[in-house]
Amino acid sequence: MESYGLIWLTCDVSVMLNPTSERDVWLEILVRELPDERIYLWPDVADPDSVEFAVFWHHDPADLLRYPKLRTILSVSAGVEQFLGGVYPEVPIVRLSDPAMAAEMAAYAVHWVVHFHRRMATYLELQSVSEWRPIRTVDAHGFPVGILGYGVMGRTVGEALTRLGYPLGAWTRSGGQDADVTHFRGSDGLDQMLSTSAAVINILPLTPYTEGLINADRFAQFRRGALYMSMGRGGTTVEADLLAALDRGPLGTAVLDVTAAEPLPTGSPLWNHPRVRITPHASGFTRARTAAPLVAANIRRVRRGEQPFPLYDPLRGY
Repeated sequence: MESYGLIWLTCDVSVMLNPTSERDVWLEILVRELPDERIYLWPDVADPDSVEFAVFWHHDPADLLRYPKLRTILSVSAGVEQFLGGVYPEVPIVRLSDPAMAAEMAAYAVHWVVHFHRRMATYLELQSVSEWRPIRTVDAHGFPVGILGYGVMGRTVGEALTRLGYPLGAWTRSGGQDADVTHFRGSDGLDQMLSTSAAVINILPLTPYTEGLINADRFAQFRRGALYMSMGRGGTTVEADLLAALDRGPLGTAVLDVTAAEPLPTGSPLWNHPRVRITPHASGFTRARTAAPLVAANIRRVRRGEQPFPLYDPLRGY
């Protein structure tokens, strides 16, 4: 890993930019935010020898070998599983932590928690037969929600739910201390949170530790009829075990914004399962309007000799 010392800006440095969407908007914003940098929109990199920063989500690691001065990789996604495979240059990797994306994910989570807690699907069925029948459910305080992973995304989701009165539990590897959150850690803590939550929201990153973490043994600990929502990375859930837990209990419903293979194959039984809801990795988007200024700010930090954040830690896997 590079040690960030003061580097004087010279005129022969540049940024290689390869976002997955809104390419022209990314280019426009970075040009405005970084007037002293040359921004090359890949693959039109006129001077590879000048590239010191690479901004992308997925990019061929072999192409990065063309840039001998490369000193920092900046991801345009919160996920980092793409860096677990392939041989990348040994330079710092900076993850994207965008509050706007976190807010979108919080809205998504709140929607589905309220949808199932308040039995909105039943109201649609009643409407179809012209039946006016209020359904009195438990109030929010009787519908505890557990969150797997309590980083920036998880905390934003949790804060949105607690403002609505839902009791909140959070499971992480190291635990935590928050006045309005019951924190759990370790294997026993995970089982305890699963067994007491009416809804479980999985926002875990995909790491060697979390891959396949939510499996048959874990599903067996769920509260009967619980909602399971997966909006972190699909590889943290064993989908065959998920289907078994839906068919034989105790799981009530699953909302999957992420799946192990994306796009979800057309032959997957998840598509047609009556108690599964699928969305196409759409709970929160990287949007150039908010993300590009954050990337630019990290490049300026490096230029000032400061450490960018949040840095990817390969030992922790995120």
